[in-house]
Amino acid sequence: MVNKPKIQGTRFETATVNLLKKWGYKAYRLAEGGLKDEGDVQVELPNEVIFECKARQNLNIHQTYYKAKEKAGDKPLVLAWKKLVNKGSSVRRTADGTPTLYIVDEELLKDLLENYG
Repeated sequence: MVNKPKIQGTRFETATVNLLKKWGYKAYRLAEGGLKDEGDVQVELPNEVIFECKARQNLNIHQTYYKAKEKAGDKPLVLAWKKLVNKGSSVRRTADGTPTLYIVDEELLKDLLENYG
């Protein structure tokens, strides 16, 4: 039996990796599960950045970010959320509004602003 949410998650992780590569960054999916599960995608910059990717209709952002940050440890974390909703009689759920939001905490936001430009 096919696990549709799992397939959607894998597609979103792969799309995130492809987007980052298109922008010129070295990015790859991480192994799932186990003691070393840091997140879904890793980007190689001067420091590693971890992406936790979620493709779903509803998401408790605070709780999800907190759990993902625990897994990522000291590495900077970006929570990527692609909100999917049913639209009419369509069998497939599609993005609602902004296709993807990228959520960071205050510490990473400060680092980004300090290094911007």
